[in-house]
Formats: sequence, C-alpha cells, structure tokens
Amino acid sequence: MIYIGFAIRNPFQQLHRMLKDWVFPVSKNKTIEIGLYRTNAIIGGSFGITGFKQDHAGFNFDIELLSYNLDFIFYDNRHYDERKNSTI
Repeated sequence: MIYIGFAIRNPFQQLHRMLKDWVFPVSKNKTIEIGLYRTNAIIGGSFGITGFKQDHAGFNFDIELLSYNLDFIFYDNRHYDERKNSTI
C-alpha cells in the first residue's frame, strides 16, 4: 500500500461523524464510495493505493477543510485468497 497524507487538527475537539455516504456500483466487482464527514481537521488531505493481491484493492483520495472531510474511494469488492492466489 502507498499512502501519502497530512492534516492539521484542532486538539480541543474530538469529532468524527458521518454526514452522508453515497455508494455507486460501477460493475459486478468495482464500487465507488463518496463520503462526507464532520471531523476535527482544520486542513488536510490524503491519497492512497492498495495494491493487487490484497482485499479491496483500489485507491482513495480525501480532502479535509474547516471541519469537513470529503472522501472518494474506488475499490474492488472481492477478497484475496492467499492459498488459491486469486480473488474470491
């Protein structure tokens, strides 16, 4: 997995609440999720890639600004079986 991210957070606030979540099936095994959260972040963001031969391979991207977090995830629904060396 590759992950790059940063955040400046309000240390006096402990908040992480989902406001809305949208799920869009793209195909039988691929899905896009978009989530809107209320957090304690002042500013931040991240980008991550989950490689092949792992559960839910895909990528994610999020932006945090003034206590709101917008999260975008594109992933494979399947799980990886190490014994069979394939997805199930």
